[in-house]
Amino acid sequence: MKVHMFFDNSNIWGGANQLRKINEPKGHWAAFRIYWRNLFELMAEGREVREAILGGSVPPQCAELWKYARQEGFVTDLLHKIEKDDGSIGEQGVDELLHLKIANCLLDYDPADNVLVVATGDGRVSSFGTGFYAQIERALIRGWKVELWSWKPTLNSTYKTLANKHPNLSIHLLDSFYPSVTFMKGGTYYLKRNGLKVPHKVANRVVAPLP
Repeated sequence: MKVHMFFDNSNIWGGANQLRKINEPKGHWAAFRIYWRNLFELMAEGREVREAILGGSVPPQCAELWKYARQEGFVTDLLHKIEKDDGSIGEQGVDELLHLKIANCLLDYDPADNVLVVATGDGRVSSFGTGFYAQIERALIRGWKVELWSWKPTLNSTYKTLANKHPNLSIHLLDSFYPSVTFMKGGTYYLKRNGLKVPHKVANRVVAPLP
């Protein structure tokens, strides 16, 4: 079986950071990293990767991530963040672009010898009426085997309901692999307290081997 992999970078990082607050509360979010090499390897499970799409936004640039992903054959779809009506900065179009790429995959390939692998826990419908849930449901209806990889804190409960109806959908939680797919880049980082920047030292934590 050949796999088609789609990564929702912001959702996967956000879920990992929630686990970081529990597992390493003394760590600083700026020191926290996902070790994508192991994550990619874990999800590919030794199978031939026919297509690999990593969706994200800039800033921050995450140059090391994008460079490594491209070296591994991933297409990196990067869009610039925008200022929203409330003045906050957020993504626009990143998820929708991944939804489109998944739709193209379903049209272009035979489900008989291909597997759709999606890394996200996002079950929301976008402002344009698209969603990962809808694309995964379409894949299942068309006979695809689908693997959903997510962190438990950010896994939308609708996927569990969908998995109960469709045996071709398997949900894989990343939580137990936390030591193998994340690390801490030791150094001095700064916390804002009462308007002042306070130095905060973080110890280095290396990645554990994949089990």
